[in-house]
Formats: sequence, C-alpha cells, structure tokens
Amino acid sequence: MEQSTKEPSLNRFLGLLSRADDTLDRTKFAIKKRFNLIDPIVIMPYRGFGNQTEIKLSGRILEDEGITEALNTDSKWRNMVSMFKRFNSDEIPFANVQATFQGQTQQVQADDEGYFHLTFKVDPAALNSSLLWHPVQLELLDQIVEGQDEVEAVGEVLIPDRKSEFGVISDIDDTVLISETTQLLKVIKLSVMENALTRMPFEGAAGFYRALAKGKYGNYHNPFFYVSSSPWNLYDVLKDFFKSNNIPKGPILLRDIGISPTKFIKEKHNVHKLEKIRSILDTYADLKFVLIGDSGQHDPEIYQQVVHEYPNRILVIYIRDVSQDPRDVQIDTIRDHLTGHGVPMVRCSNTEEAAQHALKMGLIKASSLRDVHQEKEKDEAQEEV
Repeated sequence: MEQSTKEPSLNRFLGLLSRADDTLDRTKFAIKKRFNLIDPIVIMPYRGFGNQTEIKLSGRILEDEGITEALNTDSKWRNMVSMFKRFNSDEIPFANVQATFQGQTQQVQADDEGYFHLTFKVDPAALNSSLLWHPVQLELLDQIVEGQDEVEAVGEVLIPDRKSEFGVISDIDDTVLISETTQLLKVIKLSVMENALTRMPFEGAAGFYRALAKGKYGNYHNPFFYVSSSPWNLYDVLKDFFKSNNIPKGPILLRDIGISPTKFIKEKHNVHKLEKIRSILDTYADLKFVLIGDSGQHDPEIYQQVVHEYPNRILVIYIRDVSQDPRDVQIDTIRDHLTGHGVPMVRCSNTEEAAQHALKMGLIKASSLRDVHQEKEKDEAQEEV
C-alpha cells in the first residue's frame, strides 16, 4: 500500500516538473525568436541504417553553439567549455525538414526537442553496390530567424554488403572507450576535461574491431553498430573519437536524457539498449551477430535477454572485465547459462584474449592477431606520453 501511494505522488511531481521544463523551453525559445537572439541553425544528422527494403535516419535541429574542432593541444578548460556547450544546447522545436533519398522526397516535423525521424523505402536496383554508406539530403524548410541562410546537411545511412559474414553490436563506455564508469569522479574527469582526440581506447581494441570488420578472410565489410546509454549530446565526440582511432565506422545509437511525466531519465539504460539491439536484429534477420560489452553495468544481463529473444542469432559474446570480484560470480552464472544455450560468453581482461578466441571461432584471420598486438603496443605507448 505504501509503495502504491508513493508512486502516484512521484508521478505527479515528475509530471509537474516535466510541464515546467517544457514551459521554460517554450518561453525561452519564444523570447529568443522575438528579439532575433537565436544563433545560426544547424541540422545534426545521426548515422542511420537499413537493408535492401527500408532505411531509417534520425537527427536533431539545433542552434550552433560554436563548438570548435578538438585538438590534441586543447586545454582542460577549453574542453570543459565545449562540454558545457554540448549539454546547454538549444533545440529548435517543431521545425520542418525536407529529406531526399533515391529521388524520393518527404517532409517531417521535429518534435518539441528538435528530434526528427525518417523512414524511406529502398529501390535495390538504384543502390550503388560499391558503397556501404548512402546519402540522405536534408534541408530546413522554415525560416526561424531574419536573414537566415539555407540550412542543409547530408545524412548517411548504412546498408551492409549482402555478403557480410556477421554483424557486430558493441557498447562504447568501458568496452572500447576508457571511461571508468564504475568510479564517478574518474568518469566525470574523463568526460569533461578530455576531448575526442585525447580520450583513449582500450589497448588493441581498434585493431580487434578492424579484424572483426574484415572477417575470416580479411576481405569482408562486416557491419558495426554502437549502442550506448550516453546522451545524444556526446554524438560528435564519439564520432570523432572513432575516426581519430581508426575504429570501424558504424551507426552510433545513443539515448535522450531528460524529464518525462513518469521518470527523470526518459529512456532507462536497459530498456534503451534492448530496444536498439532489437531494432538492429530485426532489420537484418538473416545476419548473425557478435555482441561486445563490459562487466561494469548490465551488458551481460542485457545480452542474455537478447539470446533468449533471438535464438540462433548470436555467435559469441565478449565481456571486458572492468568490475570488482563480487560481480564476477554474477557474470559467470550468466556465462554458464548461455553456454547451455549454445552461445559462448567470454570474460576478457584484455583485448588479445578476445582476439585469440575470435580466431579459434573463425571470425578473424590469423594475421589479425599480430595487428591487434601492434595496436595494443601503440596504445600503451600513447598512454605513457
């Protein structure tokens, strides 16, 4: 009885808080528009994905906060200012966007937070078979401010090679990117005071991911998908981090963090990840997948659920061990359970362990082990600088 009483009270409070937040955003936007105080507008497309039948692309319409390109020499103060700008971003609500793909044109209206979502049918005969990434032209239709220039952008959509051996779904924080998510002060320091060029990958991770992308014979283009509970505000940082470290390009699926009428964070960690992974697996029904995560949060539990929902679709699960010993017992229990379902789950203390197992499974070629080792040595040397 006590619990049922508390829950409606909490929901009423969150409802009030959510409405207050919405009212504040609307008032702020109206005042800025009335006095022509809106900064230049940009369309931020997020990489999409699809198959030979359909593609999906999302993005957001924002004011340009003037965040400069990251440099290795940037001071911690400059990095802090840039991060503040990302989280203090001002969205353009309910703006209309025109999108064009394969000669098809459609219009879509953004929501109250500036997010928009598009779906296009695909003409397989019109696809350029030499490309994995296909362009979607985007144009803002509304004049938001006086003297506004044309606002355009080009989104990218991944349509994997039909000869792909398998796909890879990977977490980001503490899986490929050193984040120290189990230690609050360290994760804040890394997130706020570093940038895309100074953040470090786990030793050898980039080489291992490239090996998986190339596959057993080294000549495939196996698709990668990155699913994280980080907010969309960090999209550009993560995209630049992957590019800087030569980590396989792929859609980066993040989550919206904000207040809703029923919860403080609109998309819960587990729910968000499961939904994104389901979407990927449903899109590529004929493709099997490798799942990669870490022990620090709930990746083993999430991946166990995926195995149950999608039997015979998961080849192997790699879990980077970043947690304390008590967590090991839970993970080993999940591992034993999954083994009974024919899916190996490997808890790894370093990337080379995962690469050696992947070689035994026939997922990568033998020469890739050397590449992973060389990448590991390079990363270790970089950490010492």
